[in-house]
Amino acid sequence: MASGNDMRIGLSKETTYGTRVTPARFLAINGEDINYEFNRYFSPALGVGRWARPSVTTTSAGSGPINGDVPTTGFGFVLDGLHGNTVTPVQQGATAAYLQTHTLDTPPSKSYSIQVQTPPVASSTLVPLDLYGTILGGITLSWSAAGVLKWSIPTVARELNTAQSLATYVAPTAWSLFGFQGGALTIAGSPIADIVGDGSITIGFNLRDDAFALGTSGLMSKPVETDKPTASGSFNADFNDLTHLNRVTGNTIADVVLTFTGATIAGTYKYFFEITLKDCVFTSPRPTVNGPGPVSQSVTFTSAPSVSTNVPVIRYQSTDTTL
Repeated sequence: MASGNDMRIGLSKETTYGTRVTPARFLAINGEDINYEFNRYFSPALGVGRWARPSVTTTSAGSGPINGDVPTTGFGFVLDGLHGNTVTPVQQGATAAYLQTHTLDTPPSKSYSIQVQTPPVASSTLVPLDLYGTILGGITLSWSAAGVLKWSIPTVARELNTAQSLATYVAPTAWSLFGFQGGALTIAGSPIADIVGDGSITIGFNLRDDAFALGTSGLMSKPVETDKPTASGSFNADFNDLTHLNRVTGNTIADVVLTFTGATIAGTYKYFFEITLKDCVFTSPRPTVNGPGPVSQSVTFTSAPSVSTNVPVIRYQSTDTTL
């Protein structure tokens, strides 16, 4: 017998969109909810009886999120799907630390072949479900007190195949987590010391997922952007003064930088994950008093650059020499 504890998910980047590459990189995740639907046409034909409804499958496509804890190694392979650039980790000093810089100035164009090795209840033999032509639609990074930095990525998948064999499992490289105690956030370069509890940053790409080319087995064309990307975030803070509200009333524009730092790799180099949203405007509501406890406030912000070069940037330092 098996359960969710036994599932595995493997990925490989495709050379050609929608053409399978045997999954070779396995991730540790917390869950996946990629729904794949076959659309069917039911004919209202008359003259064939009350219950007669001829039908045929017309198109099919999938979408849904994958989520997990941000690991200290191996995550660059996923981040690479958020843009169309080529990223090469850069060695720091003569140490085992390597820095990746993912600049989100191009839309996502890389596609993945994914195999979800799904555990049946009555057997210990995993069942392979393959998704081809999977493109990433953004990322949400979140944290909570007594928790860790987490990720959730929406996906769009072109094709489902149930006839492949199980890809050979290769355990992820040893990794750790980015704990709440290692988090920090700055606005315009100044540390924010009154953050309590939850927060998140979301980057979203508006992808066309309903274009089906005639005569292609009803499969989706490669998704392209249909609107401008978005980047926004929020966090909860204690109310101590008008600093956060003044950013709203004063029309402040500032960079927001979220950093989570882990253990030391060598010397002054540590594992870290950093995301920068440039030229943010603030839309935080005023703090309200709803009871006898401490007064808190929600701080909300949206990246709204006036120049096209001020794009979100993710930096990830680990011991990975390649993505």
